[in-house]
Amino acid sequence: MLRGTAGRAAATLMVAFVAACGSTQPVAYKPSPTVASPSSIASPSPSPSASPTNAPTNAPTPSPHPTLPAAAPGVRLVITDYAHNQVRLAALNAVDTAAVTGQFDGVVSDHAIVLNGPSLVAISSAGTVETLGQLAGVPEWTGPGTVAVDPSLAQWIYTIPDSNWATHIHLGTPTGDRVIATVASPDGYDFYQAFTWNASGAYLVKQGTGLGGVGPFLEYHFPLARLNVASGQVTMVSPTCIAELVLGDGTMLCRNTSPAGSVEVRSPSGPSHVIQVSTGSTASDGIYGRLSVSPDGKRLIADRNGSQDPQINFQMAVAALTASSATTFGNLDFWPDTWLPDGRVVADHFCWTMQGNGGACDQSLDGTYIYSADGLTRTLFYKLAGGSSVVAYL
Repeated sequence: MLRGTAGRAAATLMVAFVAACGSTQPVAYKPSPTVASPSSIASPSPSPSASPTNAPTNAPTPSPHPTLPAAAPGVRLVITDYAHNQVRLAALNAVDTAAVTGQFDGVVSDHAIVLNGPSLVAISSAGTVETLGQLAGVPEWTGPGTVAVDPSLAQWIYTIPDSNWATHIHLGTPTGDRVIATVASPDGYDFYQAFTWNASGAYLVKQGTGLGGVGPFLEYHFPLARLNVASGQVTMVSPTCIAELVLGDGTMLCRNTSPAGSVEVRSPSGPSHVIQVSTGSTASDGIYGRLSVSPDGKRLIADRNGSQDPQINFQMAVAALTASSATTFGNLDFWPDTWLPDGRVVADHFCWTMQGNGGACDQSLDGTYIYSADGLTRTLFYKLAGGSSVVAYL
């Protein structure tokens, strides 16, 4: 299964836009192990734009001691640097341990997958870099999952559309590459794009073209299809699943439009239920983004609008996959980057100012933090340079 795939193309678009606007502090990413001094982590102040009834009663406060919490020695954060076309690994003391040129494609079997032109590269948590193979062409890049690598790291699928948006589905291995199927565009505009490959199978999505736009929760998600790698047959999942994630056991997380802001958790055995992730279910408040599932496969986290008025404040929300609704996690004006194996959450503080409708927010807090598993405390990881973002862990 690919980790770090939330948002796909829209996540890439948003981070690039954020970098262009200079929303993060331009600090060079070569820190010493001492990440911050106590005075550099300010206490959060309540946002006046948030309704008191919507604010968590146990609002977290920063740890008075900014020394990063202990973690397994091998844990590494995967950082993508859009400005320099680079993927880096960093220890939890904010020191780089590896760097590779290219675009982050996801995490498979505890390796970060990077696409550097036609070269498909894997980085282990120890910093070992291995070239898996060469693609026969450059696919349409839509973010993590553009090349779906199987759990053995021995084969992968990707697609290349032609001028008529017919999809050429490629199967690659370390020793070769071949087209296993060519599928006509269903309507002259859509094509099939790789999505993920895990223990439950290989998946594509029927992806639209001509997409654009910028918004705080703007993400593009598409109908899910199964790929029979042996025959090249593509079969749409029925009933339609607007794909968020497919877990290794075959559980599908499908984005709902009715009610808006909800996720259907569809088990491989048939039963399903709905989790309301957003604060509401109408067009204005039924919005969320950056959804991911915890390493133990039992919980989801996402960001949503935490305001009760037209202004925008990011708010993290968590839910058990068996729950009916999500609850607030952490402070306003944070969005989730990734889980850690022990249940902690890496998150970014960010104020939405680009469209003039952001709520009151302290931009001096902008940076990447590590939240405790209960969401009650946080510590500063680093104020990453503009265009850099934590996207996964190893």
